[in-house]
Amino acid sequence: MKKICIDAGHGGKDPGACAGGVREKDIALVVALKIGALLTDYEVVYTRMKDVYVGLSERARIANRAEADMFVSVHCNSAPSTSANGMEVYVHTTRSAASTRAAHAIYDRLLSASGLRGRGVKANDYAVLCETSMPAVLVELGFISNDGDREQLVSEGWQDRAAEAIAEGIMEVPE
Repeated sequence: MKKICIDAGHGGKDPGACAGGVREKDIALVVALKIGALLTDYEVVYTRMKDVYVGLSERARIANRAEADMFVSVHCNSAPSTSANGMEVYVHTTRSAASTRAAHAIYDRLLSASGLRGRGVKANDYAVLCETSMPAVLVELGFISNDGDREQLVSEGWQDRAAEAIAEGIMEVPE
């Protein structure tokens, strides 16, 4: 059985991005748990299942110790400009072929389901992508700093669609 590590970004003392009374850590946790619940044919490992702080290196250690086949980190984006909007998916700058395939599968599904502008699959040296030993992606669901994106991010129906799209993207990735 394929093992997936789902990482809900931020948590506990670290709220992540905040705007309009909405905290990234809350959106990330809700969507991460929804993704995991949909992956019924997978063994799912979570870095957190409640509002607790887990350091970045510990998140990677959880995935590595579990010998997960894939790591998916869930976040909301933010920018100084409230006009910045859309969703994007990140891989590590080394861009392993498996990570890139996973990122594109998730991105394509999320782009179709989210109704948000697509900003592409990008590379970055985020700690959780650097320190994990399996294919890893970081999903930015939308900009919490943008009124339109935030309205979607807090909608339970939108969260369900986003989680389903991400789960479908995960399931599309070959063994």
